[in-house]
Amino acid sequence: MIETRGLQKLKQVLINDKHFNPTRFNELLTSDIFRVLQNYMEISKDELLSRIDIDAEGNYVFKCKVKCRRLKIVGLLNN
Repeated sequence: MIETRGLQKLKQVLINDKHFNPTRFNELLTSDIFRVLQNYMEISKDELLSRIDIDAEGNYVFKCKVKCRRLKIVGLLNN
C-alpha cells in the first residue's frame, strides 16, 4: 500500500505526540459544533456526522454533515 505524504506526516505526528488522540479530538470538536448548530436548527446528535482527514499536503480537513428537522428563526434564539 502506497502512503500519501499526508498519511506519513500524520503517523509521524502521532508517534511523536503519544498524548494526541484523534478519536477523542473529533468527539470534542463534534460536541462543540453540535452545541453551536443547536442555536440555529433542530437536530439530534445522531443526525450530525463528522470526521477529520488529512489531505495530500498534510493539512487537517474537518468534514461535517448534518440533517436538521427545521431551521430556527434567528431573532427567537433560546439562551
